[in-house]
Amino acid sequence: MDTFEVLDGGLHSTIQDGGRPGYLATGMPPSGPADRFALGIANVLVGNDPGERYLVGRRPGDAGLEVLLFGLKLEALIETVVAVTGADMAPTLNGAPVPMWQAMRVRAGDVLALGRTMRGARTYLGIAGGIDVPLFGGSRATNVRAFVGGIEGRPLKEGDVLRTFPRRRPLDELEGRRLRPALIPVYRPPWRVRVVLGPQDDLFLEESVTTFLTFDWKLSPTSDRMGYRYVGPKLEFKPRPAYLVDQAGADPSNIVDDTIPVGGIQVPGGVEPIVLHVDGPSLGGYAKIATVISADLGKVGQSRPGETTNFMAVSTDEAVAALKELEASIAEASILGN
Repeated sequence: MDTFEVLDGGLHSTIQDGGRPGYLATGMPPSGPADRFALGIANVLVGNDPGERYLVGRRPGDAGLEVLLFGLKLEALIETVVAVTGADMAPTLNGAPVPMWQAMRVRAGDVLALGRTMRGARTYLGIAGGIDVPLFGGSRATNVRAFVGGIEGRPLKEGDVLRTFPRRRPLDELEGRRLRPALIPVYRPPWRVRVVLGPQDDLFLEESVTTFLTFDWKLSPTSDRMGYRYVGPKLEFKPRPAYLVDQAGADPSNIVDDTIPVGGIQVPGGVEPIVLHVDGPSLGGYAKIATVISADLGKVGQSRPGETTNFMAVSTDEAVAALKELEASIAEASILGN
């Protein structure tokens, strides 16, 4: 059913669900939300399916909207329930402020608008029933570079109409549901991002690994859902093994192409580490000093250019435990009733 008309698509607003993991071998990244928690909670608040575990589950859940920095404006075509989560874009309904992290009713003719965020970078909108667009690779997530998912594989624009599936629960039951206050994230630098070192940290000088883990890195403006570039000191490499010179070239950062996990941190030429995010490539020929843990990809996705990020090394066991904790929080147990 037609549920919203787009009056203003904002800077860059896309339809996203939990993504399409399992296709990296074909060169297709998972896409999905840059902030898994925010989209997952937006879905739970409006009675939707938040999907299975981030990046490894096969059920992507229902689709909502991811809005970058500012500007989305929608007119409701029917009565429904929505929830706005993530970065605070000062949402309004017919010009009056409305709360974040809470399910609210909208009626036909109402205008929902998002302003400009001062903290965090991405806001999420869940709509009861979930957005109805064709599946691609088992997911509705938009990948703008590949022109797939969402509406014609592109950001929203004025005149688009968002259709939704039938809602699963009555509006009266959904209206007023809210996230437990203790779980509402604080989107504020400095960002503390946990990483697992490797898989090529052994190619870097030990002092450069220490620099990577202690320096206050600044996010570059040349960052997006494909990669987040960080400005700071040059990282130096150990003397180059002969086999790498023969097989990958003389540049100390070059390796024989291998797979890039989501969150892998390449350092081309030892300059400006790049966190490859949910729309990142599947293969690459640059050494990766570390990999952002899945549970902290949302922190990267919510950071803004010029903000400070510190990377902290953890074990793989800690990374798995953090992801389990994140996924456990995206559940009915985290929601207060109306």
